[in-house]
This record gives sequence, structure tokens and C-alpha cells, in this order.
Amino acid sequence: MLPYRSHGRFEQIFHAHSDDLWRFAWFLGSSRYEAEEVLQQTWLRAWESLHTLKKADKARAWLFTILHREFLKIRRRPFIGESLDMTQELPDHKQDSPGLQIDLERAIRELPEIFRAPLVMQIAGGLSINEIAEILDIPRGTALSRIARARKRLIAAHPHTTWTVYSNEQKIS
Repeated sequence: MLPYRSHGRFEQIFHAHSDDLWRFAWFLGSSRYEAEEVLQQTWLRAWESLHTLKKADKARAWLFTILHREFLKIRRRPFIGESLDMTQELPDHKQDSPGLQIDLERAIRELPEIFRAPLVMQIAGGLSINEIAEILDIPRGTALSRIARARKRLIAAHPHTTWTVYSNEQKIS
């Protein structure tokens, strides 16, 4: 067992969860720059608090909690300085239907944060409803309701698309 705050333990956690955290930060933020900022703050807080993580199997939920809190902190900060033209760059996707992928990403990013966060936690992060509720500090039923509302909004935004959404708990068509 590695010590609670070792470089090796941190590297293991980083490599295991960095892609999922990036996706979550990307969909929460309004730009690549905001996603990078929140992700940088998340990894800093994770390193500083690594000693509080007692069980390795809880690392994913722990990191998503940190990321969501850092996102909210950044959003609450008053903006000081000049506005930069931060165009919303979309990551490269090598898929059969890149247009649909880009439309879906835009539709997710346009959801209000209250619906976007739990949806992305479930889809991109693979978190359970109970983990999402705990991270957001809301009842389980509220987490379910917000995810359902997010899906309804996505379906309404793309009525001609056939949707089959798989979650870690259920299949919804």
C-alpha cells in the first residue's frame, strides 16, 4: 500500500481518472480555457487533500466532487480584466457522424448547469445516481429528476434523432 500522499499514488489516480475529469470539465465550462482552469484547480486541490482519500475505490467520486466545487468557485468569482475572444473549440472526434456528435456536444453545453452537471457525471463520468446525489449534495430523487429533464431537453433540441442512452444503472430509450 502506498502512503496516503505519495507521488506514486497521485500518479495512479491521475492516470486512471484524467480523461473522465477532462470531459466533465469540458462540458461544465463555457470554453476550453475555463475547463483547463477548473481542471488545474481540481488537481491542485486533489494533491493537497490526497491524505483525506482513504479508499482508492472512492477516488472517482472524490475527484468529481472536487471538480464540481472548483467549477462553482470559478463561476462565482467576479471577472476582472479584459474580455478575451474564447471561441468554443470542440475536441476532435473520429466518429461516423461527426455532425451529430458536434450538435450533441453543443446541446449538452447549452443545458443549464443544474441539469448538465448530473447528466455529464452519469454519462461521461460513469457515476451512479447515489454518487451524483452525494457530490451535488442533493437527494437521490432530485438527481434522477435532473438527469431526466436534461435528457428531455436534449431530445427536444434534436427531435429527429433516435436516442438510446445507456447509463451505468439502466437502459433508457
